[in-house]
Amino acid sequence: MKNSALGYDVSVLKTVAECRTVMKRAKEQGKDDVYAAVFRRQCALVGHENDDPTDPLIRDFHETLAAYEQLLSEKNGRNQPAGRTRQKIANKGVHQSLIEWTRGKIETNGFKLLVEAGLPEFTGEYLVVRYANRFPEDVVALARERLQRHDIALPQPSPAASVICGIK
Repeated sequence: MKNSALGYDVSVLKTVAECRTVMKRAKEQGKDDVYAAVFRRQCALVGHENDDPTDPLIRDFHETLAAYEQLLSEKNGRNQPAGRTRQKIANKGVHQSLIEWTRGKIETNGFKLLVEAGLPEFTGEYLVVRYANRFPEDVVALARERLQRHDIALPQPSPAASVICGIK
């Protein structure tokens, strides 16, 4: 489906490589709206590749990770995986990693980079608030506080979060 405002159908993009090519061209041509739409498409594709049908938090986290790694790559001028982030996820899992990052005394580099890029919905704190009933109350409170400190509108709870937890 072609977005008439964009003049570009992002649904035709099926791989991350295709997205990166279009994003590069859009940036070179100053088409910020196309770049933003394709950026989101890329994140969605990565999330889909890592989807866990039993846990939508996993898909959403991988969308967040894709956004962070894309910004890192652009900042550093080369493909830049988030090595420490990936290592932590491998060792502790998505849920525990989000808890530990949120409880951290300082904001993570990922949080700062995503907020500065105007992408707060891709932060771990945003996920914690969105899936609030999956996290300890203190963690949710810290995540809300951090988002509000940056004047970020809080997300609505994910309907999937309630289904996963048996609350419908």
